Amino acid sequence: MPARVSLASFEENGVAVGIFFESVAPGKGRLDGTFTPLEAELHLYSKDLPKHGIRGLGRPTLLEIISPPSLKSRGALVASRPATERFVAALGAKLPVYPDGAVTLSLPVSTGRNGPVTGELSVTYMACSDRVCLAPVVDERISVKIPATVTQ
Repeated sequence: MPARVSLASFEENGVAVGIFFESVAPGKGRLDGTFTPLEAELHLYSKDLPKHGIRGLGRPTLLEIISPPSLKSRGALVASRPATERFVAALGAKLPVYPDGAVTLSLPVSTGRNGPVTGELSVTYMACSDRVCLAPVVDERISVKIPATVTQ
């Protein structure tokens, strides 16, 4: 059975963020970022939204690897929930959002070795309701220590 460990957690701008690592084989695993809005009516934007939003509105929900070079993605970032489109009348545009509530983004990774790896990750997100948007968190850097990737 794979070993799942918590790497970091914090709350900022209306969202609780938890970062986890799940070992799947020596030198391989999965990074999970769970983004949970602290108010029930808040939603997060899709990972597929452009980095600067659409006409400046919104920010994508992202989990990215910054360093070290040995920590690499082995595939695409995948969301636990499908995005839908919400029409924003003020812009006359549709924006891709996740349904209200939490979403987990998963990224398959290789650590380059089986031993522990110290790395830096980046998260970006923005929580909104139909009435208000909270300030975005953009490229928040998080230092993590990924344990040796062995399965139990």
